[in-house]
Amino acid sequence: MRARRHALPAVLLSVAAMTGVAVTTACTSTAEPPTLEEAARQLDADAGELLKATELHLSSVARTDDDTCVPGQLRHFVQAESDLAEASDGLLERLRALGYDKVVDDHDLRDEEQDVAVLRNPRNRLEFELTVLPGDDARVRVVGKTTCYATE
Repeated sequence: MRARRHALPAVLLSVAAMTGVAVTTACTSTAEPPTLEEAARQLDADAGELLKATELHLSSVARTDDDTCVPGQLRHFVQAESDLAEASDGLLERLRALGYDKVVDDHDLRDEEQDVAVLRNPRNRLEFELTVLPGDDARVRVVGKTTCYATE
């Protein structure tokens, strides 16, 4: 009886100690950000995953590096469009499955004529912006980009 009474607190203390170690390790480990090449490769791979979803009707992806950052910095950029405005829900689902979190709601960025959603992958700092373009030929523009990197 006495052993049982002490067994439960001992188990709880062991679990708490292990959890504390895991939390401490997770909080103190700093992940090194990816290089521009690594981030560009991952962005292209994620855009390729979106292209594989035939029900989204995405055009081929245009890939480029742009210098719209501050002078001396560069980022990788991808862009595609879907001729189906309702593809935005499928795009959101696919991006979430790839590890992207919605960081901006379309109500925050809404133009009077355009709905916008921004998703970011917290591990590699990649970002996708989905914009529903209105009109007779309503469509969705998908723009993915890395953060800005200093050029060498």
